[in-house]
Amino acid sequence: MTKKFVAILIAVIISLSLMISASAYTYAYIADSADKLTYGEEEELEVLAEGIESTYGVCIMVGIVDETNGTSDNEYAQKIYTDNTDNENGLILVHNDSESTYGVFTSGNAKEILDDEAVNEMRDAYNSNESYYGGISDYYKTAESLLASGETASDNAETITTDDDTSDEKDGVGIIWIPVSLGIGLLIGFLIINSIASKNKSVYMQKNATVYTRPGSMIITGSADHFLYSNVERREKPKQENKN
Repeated sequence: MTKKFVAILIAVIISLSLMISASAYTYAYIADSADKLTYGEEEELEVLAEGIESTYGVCIMVGIVDETNGTSDNEYAQKIYTDNTDNENGLILVHNDSESTYGVFTSGNAKEILDDEAVNEMRDAYNSNESYYGGISDYYKTAESLLASGETASDNAETITTDDDTSDEKDGVGIIWIPVSLGIGLLIGFLIINSIASKNKSVYMQKNATVYTRPGSMIITGSADHFLYSNVERREKPKQENKN
């Protein structure tokens, strides 16, 4: 009964960890491999970027790196963008901090509004602030302003959207993965405990106590009495009477 309880407990823990990791997965808007932002700052900037994508359908990303692994800044920007989102409409600005250079990649319908002039304006906003957090924040505010003005300036203003509506999928994986993760966790836990329990089946309770002793080890070849304590009694020696 105890083994089954432990198996169930392990399975539940594993499945919960899988569920949490799966449901918490989201695309990253901020690629800070240079570690210029704190965790709290990065979270706040992610919220700004997510709000822009949910409103305009455009994924605006930014990266801060120390090296590009031998590739050009623009190629490295494209790699970061494609590795972190499947939204075909978007833009990323990558700041190579060690070289003080920039890489830009623009994709899909975002090119209609975020042209070279708009990109320069966003980059200037980033550079106008002394802190990395403040610069990226201004970068996102400028991008939002450009998207809003570009949308309202057209005769037939329409929000830029993707064909597969990937912005709706950014919050995480589908709910179908929750029972799938639970089932995988239960199966893994069951297999682990069964494997452990199977190794203990080679030992069974025996009715005869001699099975648990080595032959010849119980033969007594000698004996001796050993006393840990002794009592000493003292008695007065009787005096002999003088008969003379």
